[in-house]
Amino acid sequence: MRPRPRRRSAPPLTPAELADLEEAWVELRQASQEAGVKSFRACTRDGSRWEDNPESVRAMTRMIKDTHKYTVEGPKDV
Repeated sequence: MRPRPRRRSAPPLTPAELADLEEAWVELRQASQEAGVKSFRACTRDGSRWEDNPESVRAMTRMIKDTHKYTVEGPKDV
């Protein structure tokens, strides 16, 4: 069994970074609500907190939107 990675503490966010993170969370909440997602779990490989990274939060948003779109529209012939 592999040991769990240690969490790295990130430096404090600047006001601009904090605003960007808050905006990313608004986008994620909206996408989740529109897709009917009630909860999900996610983790990083290095033990860092994805919740504190706007790019990671937006990646989750894209994944939820893409999955919802695929589910609603159905598979496409390639």
